[in-house]
Amino acid sequence: MERAAYSSRPEDIFVDLFREVFGMEKAQMLAHEFPYRDFLGNTRFIDYALKTTDSHVAFEIDGPDHYNTQLHQGVGAFLAKYEDDLLRQNSLTSDRWRVFRWTDRQLTENPEFVKEQLTLFLAGVPGLLEFDDYLPKQHADVLELRAHQQDAREWLDRIRAEGKTIALLQHATGTGKTVVAIADARAINGRTLYLAHRKDLVNQTRRRFRQFWPESNAGLWLGRTHDNPGDHQVLCASVQSITDSLAEFSPKSFDYIIVDEAHHAPADTYKRILGYLCPKFILGLSATPDRPDGKSVLEFFQDAAHRMTIEEAVSKGELVPIRCVRVKTNIDLTQVRFNQIQYSAHDLENAVFVPSRDELLIETWLKHVKGRRTVVFCVNVLHGEKLAARFRTAGVPAESVSGRDHDDRRKQILHQFEQGQVEVLCACDILNEGWDCPAVEVLFMARPTLSRIIYLQQLGRGTRKSPATGKECLYVFDFVDNAGHYNTALSLHRILDRKDYQPGALLLAPPEAVRDEQAQYRRCEKPKVILDLALHALAFEEINLFNWQTVVCDMFTASDMDRELAVTEGTVRRALERGQIKPADHKLELGERTYFYFDKQRVPEIRQALDLPEVNAETIKRLFFDFVDDMDMAASYKPVLMLAFLDTANNRGRARISDVVACFRAFYEQRAQGGLVVERGTMRMANVVEMSVVDVQNVIVTMPLKKFQQRRYLEYSRDVAWLQFNPDLWKQCSDTDLTHVRQLCQRAIERYYGRIPAATS
Repeated sequence: MERAAYSSRPEDIFVDLFREVFGMEKAQMLAHEFPYRDFLGNTRFIDYALKTTDSHVAFEIDGPDHYNTQLHQGVGAFLAKYEDDLLRQNSLTSDRWRVFRWTDRQLTENPEFVKEQLTLFLAGVPGLLEFDDYLPKQHADVLELRAHQQDAREWLDRIRAEGKTIALLQHATGTGKTVVAIADARAINGRTLYLAHRKDLVNQTRRRFRQFWPESNAGLWLGRTHDNPGDHQVLCASVQSITDSLAEFSPKSFDYIIVDEAHHAPADTYKRILGYLCPKFILGLSATPDRPDGKSVLEFFQDAAHRMTIEEAVSKGELVPIRCVRVKTNIDLTQVRFNQIQYSAHDLENAVFVPSRDELLIETWLKHVKGRRTVVFCVNVLHGEKLAARFRTAGVPAESVSGRDHDDRRKQILHQFEQGQVEVLCACDILNEGWDCPAVEVLFMARPTLSRIIYLQQLGRGTRKSPATGKECLYVFDFVDNAGHYNTALSLHRILDRKDYQPGALLLAPPEAVRDEQAQYRRCEKPKVILDLALHALAFEEINLFNWQTVVCDMFTASDMDRELAVTEGTVRRALERGQIKPADHKLELGERTYFYFDKQRVPEIRQALDLPEVNAETIKRLFFDFVDDMDMAASYKPVLMLAFLDTANNRGRARISDVVACFRAFYEQRAQGGLVVERGTMRMANVVEMSVVDVQNVIVTMPLKKFQQRRYLEYSRDVAWLQFNPDLWKQCSDTDLTHVRQLCQRAIERYYGRIPAATS
């Protein structure tokens, strides 16, 4: 049965919370109503899905009516619904999805708790990636190292000139492969990462780097030794050490990666590293072309490495050139509601599902691309079915496919399309991912979307080369509806940030092809391909590329400003509402919610208006000691957390969250075992013996940790699996200072528990 295509208010709130935790760019990577098949073969839809470097993640939001109907119908109906949900979740889990669920009540009444859970659940994820199955693998080649080392170096230069980005040197022990790798990295002269799975090999190769490339000042990232990457052009590391701290590096940290003994590479760790880091070149060194799992090393590297962008792939000739035609409609989208990543599907259906718009689609096809195999991306299942029927009425062999089709029917239709028996395929949801027909020559973008993921997935269905059909390029028809300033749908020009438009002109192609075509235009000549499309080729238009997300990307939200000023969340919004500060520089109203954005230059002005101290390297130590000395104590949590952190922190001022949680819990368990008051009866830690590790962790992150974070004394590391002191604060704290902090925390704890008997007697 088709899933109701509504974006509910709880789902919209979830998007808000996800954005606040991970930022707008990452929120754009959430795929709404993502289809999948359960293990009975039925089509299901995930509320929100995303892909991380090493797993798929599903977020499910249970609204207020999730079980209401079944409750009214009796226990049997309730159990049937509940068991169906179990089937749904078990199917996802069996396919290695990580599944997280919240109720609408949790989202609306305790949003901070949900945000902290998001942070914890996705701990250790170094980056969230787009669904990029349509992008080609990196170029690769292999050389069996028998010739002189200089020959190998020349071979590496040659394959890079051919656009290869991955190479494998197959060698026997003692043939000088390490020297070749070091010489090649030195010739490239970029930031280099050397990886091996054995400690002795890492140390040995570091010495070779220092011998053959001394000016690189090769550093070490091994076990507890983490040299500052900024001080070393080369970093020699163990695979596990890099994997454990991957998020401390940006994807562009290295230009060149060397993987030694690549045939031993554990698939999951290397997939994570190579899927996150984006070097210009990867060199594998191996004694055998095959891995223990039977997969060739070269194939594994290609699968694991970060994919090329679509621009790179087209420019290098891996994908076909792309031409674009913009077709304007008279449909009004200005009243279609939207949140930050999607339209309201209900509003969109009402606005777009109009016979005149469908007729325009058919007329465009008949006039410009008749006979070319075309995929039309539709708003929903019903739209696809009715549009296919309209095409057939016009004499065009057309069919619709969707996630609710039976497997046999869908396979039959796709086969007919691939064979050319069906010329137009009206698609909803299932073709966004996982289907490939190189013969597709035309895409009709008839589904307005605000999602970059959805648009690129759709675009990817037509970018493959097809030598068998002589396909020269992909034609993309963007159907442009009238929209408001903030809810304009994505188009190819907006995706690529290209404002100049000529109907049918090359928008993505190898540079020389673009230059040749532009030369024709300057001579007022129409390229032959444009003549075949019956377009006014010499028409020129400038596209309005306004994107509110781009406008505000360098601004602070109200929450960002709270963090910048080191104040409690909501302070800036309340000050704005009271008129204490001047109006926001940008205001965005989405339904019932209003978002305020501030120019970053306004921080001093707002700080002065609210009479707040500036937190910087010069003031942070004094402010921190004032805070610890005068902690307001509704519970014992803050000093206990600080002690737990100091007890577990390493010499860099960092501690694993799991270690902090264990130490924090042990404090209360020891009091319980000693017959002492554990906490006030209303406080959650009073029941420590009944609490799980997750319960204790939630207490920490939703209460005391927030107080330290808001003032910037403690912060999450980039992979959020660690807590750390503010670097400026840690540098200034001597051992004597930290001892004093411990003493202040002990006194605060003694004062707190000393008051409890009088308060409760």
